[in-house]
Formats: sequence, structure tokens, C-alpha cells
Amino acid sequence: MKSSRASRSVALALAVGVPLLLTASPGSAQSAVGQPIPLGPPASQDEPAPAFLKVVPSPLLDTAPPKPAASGRFDMEELKAPDLEAVGVLDDKQGGLGPNLWQGTSATVARHFLPQLPAAPGSRTLRSLERRLLLTAATAPEGGRGLVPPLLELRAERLFALGEVEGLAALLKAAPGALSSPGLSRLKVDTFLLAGDAKSACAEAATANAGGGSSDPRMQVFCMLTAGKVLEANMALDLMRDRKDADHAFIAAAEAMSGTPPAKVDKLPNPTPLHLAAFKAANMALPADAATSAPPALLRAMIDSTTLPLDIRLAAAERAEALGAMDTDALRRFYGAVTFTSAEQQAALAQSDKTPRGRVLLLRGAGAEPAPAVRAELVTRILAASIDRGAFGGTARLYAPVMAELKPTPDLAPFAPILARAFHAAGRPETANAWMALAKSNPATAKSADDLWLLARLGRNGAGDAAPAEAYATWLGARELPADQAERRAGMALEMLQAVGEKVPDVQWLAVPQGPAAPAATGPKPALKAMLRSAAEGLRVGETLLLALVALGETGLDKADPDTLNRVVVFLRMVGLDREARELAVEAALANGV
Repeated sequence: MKSSRASRSVALALAVGVPLLLTASPGSAQSAVGQPIPLGPPASQDEPAPAFLKVVPSPLLDTAPPKPAASGRFDMEELKAPDLEAVGVLDDKQGGLGPNLWQGTSATVARHFLPQLPAAPGSRTLRSLERRLLLTAATAPEGGRGLVPPLLELRAERLFALGEVEGLAALLKAAPGALSSPGLSRLKVDTFLLAGDAKSACAEAATANAGGGSSDPRMQVFCMLTAGKVLEANMALDLMRDRKDADHAFIAAAEAMSGTPPAKVDKLPNPTPLHLAAFKAANMALPADAATSAPPALLRAMIDSTTLPLDIRLAAAERAEALGAMDTDALRRFYGAVTFTSAEQQAALAQSDKTPRGRVLLLRGAGAEPAPAVRAELVTRILAASIDRGAFGGTARLYAPVMAELKPTPDLAPFAPILARAFHAAGRPETANAWMALAKSNPATAKSADDLWLLARLGRNGAGDAAPAEAYATWLGARELPADQAERRAGMALEMLQAVGEKVPDVQWLAVPQGPAAPAATGPKPALKAMLRSAAEGLRVGETLLLALVALGETGLDKADPDTLNRVVVFLRMVGLDREARELAVEAALANGV
């Protein structure tokens, strides 16, 4: 009873903005700052554990012995040179896109567009597709044998930019020894550094230098210090200090590694894997701006860095989850491992959901609340607050297990609309529909249920019956918005409905609200649109996906060109990626207020 009253106080505190002190977890007397956050516990049952990567050989590297002909003799055939660049780490059972992924695509097209793949796609669905595209074991595009740089290097470079370090490490490990280049060597060095394997990074750098590759003097100094060669490193540092373009942040870290008191580093706007490795070896804290400006590739290393302040690590983890570079369950475990002192807990609660620590405490409070009505109220307030931060999707995914323990009973009807929307955002349409049905049954929330109709329609599996004509009008009238927002929302909604195969009557297009004249859409170039259509009509899966990703780039779905999004969803369905197309459509609808 005492626990229930305390939990109700949490909900009340959110309602009136008064900070409250939550009960600390065991061991909370010890500050979490500087303490390692274990991310290794098994995944919870609410989300499937990620499949392990395995090395998949080239489809053309068949090591089985030849079968004898019916006569007992062997038929002699001319052997083709093996396709070394077809190596990958995903097959069909692991989410790969098939060994014929690039069938019909020319190497010229693939090599032109691969470097243009976005490092931070504006959609988790698109990021997942990009990862699968780059890691799939598939016969290489036609006509690329012997071209420089190798296709594998182009794939590896984009994996690194994407922040898919684990997959990149597996791909580089699977790469044949005969396949090498200066670019691949640099990627190997950076991957080893991010993994905390300085010994392997230095060995790879030494091999590359011996082979005539370009030498980074900073890497040489780092390796000298790692090997205990302080005198040689200090001599090299003396030369580096005199350069006009001296990297003062690295020099400070190297000085600390050598035992010299370092200069203070206040800013590091362009951190690299070498910076992270050197600061970690020197036991120095990275400047705060390093986490906010870091590319996706460095986020995981920052999350694991105990020299960073906890707030920065938590912010990096939240950003990584939003980008799709970190599993939601891993973020949940990260949250669960954080401990607080009483003072830290009070300070975090005073900021509510405005700081990462506050969000940790809110998740714990919601998960520990035994009373369904109080839990539902607390969760809905947290979800509503996340909209202002542009983090509704991430919050819905994070709270999905907490919400799943609630049952759609009549007393929870006031919370049904936002819970239904959250379950759609978390990728659980069936659960969302149960809450939508509850909202419909209550006169006070029936209009809000009308607002959810289109999301439910997008989340359906398969085509089915035609939508009632009046349903569109009811949906359009369910919410009052400024004209420009209403036009964007309604237009994107109908674009996505049409893209997933729904027949949208002309009268509904005419009913789309008309806002003020908008600036001309900045979609992809006409040539790219034409090539994308041609690839889809030719059922060239890899090429279609490659061009679709380039066409959308890093623009967020809330700002993406609706016509381009429509094309991408339609073309993904044409090449057999129907589930992913529907997920993208729902994601785009939610991002635009549907």
C-alpha cells in the first residue's frame, strides 16, 4: 500500500511539475559516474535477440569435390576465377537479401551510388535495409572485376559511416587475404581502435606502412606509447607540436599517456577513432561536444567509455537507438544499470524528462508502478512529453514492455488513444488495434479513435476490403491543425495509403486541406527517379534498394518529399520487400503527425 501511494505521487508530480524523490535501487549510494555500464545481460523476452553474424563464403567459392559423371569419369570444365568480392556475413536465414542481390546491375551503377549511401538515414527501417544491403553475401555486380578501389572497400566504408562496427568487423574478418587496399587497411585500423584492440590496430598500421601505405604520424606516436617506447614518442611529439595544423587534442592525450601532465582540452568538434583510443588510454575525459558531434560510427565507443560523464554516455545511447545503431533492449539494459546517489536522484527528478538521468528514473518509476491506472497515466504523460522532444517513436519502443503489461480494460479508456499510437510506433499493430477498439467504445475517446483509423489501415497485413468512403472524411475531421500542418499530414497519409496498395478515391485527394504556397519540393534529380523506376520494374533488388536509399538520403521523414517516399514504398513492394515497405509507410505517417 505504501509503495502504491508513493507511485501515485510520481504521477501527481508530473501533472503539477513538482519533483519527487524515487526510492533508489540497491547500491545507489555509489555514483554511476565513471562506473562501467554492462550491456551483456540476455535480451528480454519482449524483443527477439539479434541474430549472430556468421561468415558466408562467396556463392562462387564452392569447396565441395566434383561429382563423378555417370560413366565414373570426371567431366572437365574450365574453372572461373572466384568472385572474391561476393563475400558477406548475412545469408537468407539471417536477414540477407539473397545471393542474386545484384543480378542485372552493372558495376558502374553500383560503384557510382554506393559511396552516396546515407550515414544516418532518416528512418530506422531504411537503416536496417542499408545494413542488410551492405552485409549480404551476393555475387558482385557485373563488369567490376579488377576495378579500384575494390567493391568490398566501398561497402566497408559505408558500414563504418553507418556505425555498423560489429558487422564491419565480421565482414573484414571474412574478406579473403588476397583482397587488400590502403582504404581497407585504414578501416581495419579504425575498427580495431573502436573495439579497444590497440595491439591489432598497431599491427595493421605497421603492415600497411611496410607495404607503402601512407603513414599517420599520430598513429605512429600512439603505437610507440602503447608499446612503452616513450622516448621515441616524445621525440615525434616535439615535431608535431611545431606544425601549424597540429592536433592539440591528440597531443594532450599522448602527453598524458607518456606521463606528462596534459593540457586541458575543452573542445573536440571532429572526434576520430584515434582520439577515442588515445583519450581512453590516457584516462582522460572527452570534451562534452565530442558526443554531440560524433558520427554514428563513434557512438557505441562513447557509450562504453567510462571516462565520459554518464549524462553524455546516456545521450549518446539515446541518439544511437534513435538512429538504429543500438538495439532498444540494449538501451533499456543500459538504463537499468545506472545507479544514483541521493543528491543525483533528486537533481534528475527536478528535471523530469528533460535530461537522460531523469528519463532513466521515469522508466523505472513506470515499470515499478503496480496500479494499472496510475501506470497508464504516468506512461501517457511521458509519451506526451516526448512529442515535444521529437522522441515519441524512441520513447514508445523503450516503454513497450511496460505498456504491454497493461490490459485494455474499460477503466483505462481515457489512456487508450495515445497507447494505441505508441504501440503502432513500437511496431505492435495488433496490440494497438486492441487499444483502438477500447477507445472507440468510450464516448469520451471515440473521436480520438477516429484519428487512429489511418494508422491502423497502414498497419494491416495484406490488402483486403476497400476502405469505407466516409472513413477518410471522419479521419480528416478528427483533428484541428494549422492549414500548412493539416495539408502535410493529410497529403502524406494518402500518399502512404496509396503506396501500400490502398485505392484512394479522387474525392479524398480533393479533400486534402490546402495550406499556404509551399516552397518547391527538393526531391532527387529526375535521372535518379528514372533509374529507380527502371530498377524496380526490372526486379533488380540491390539496385532498387541502393537508389531508394540515396534518393531519400539523410532527410528526416517529417521533411522528406512525399512523392519520393511514395515511390520508394511502391518500389520496395515491387521487389518483394512488402513488410519493410509497410513499416516505412507507418514510420513516415507517424513522423508527419498521422
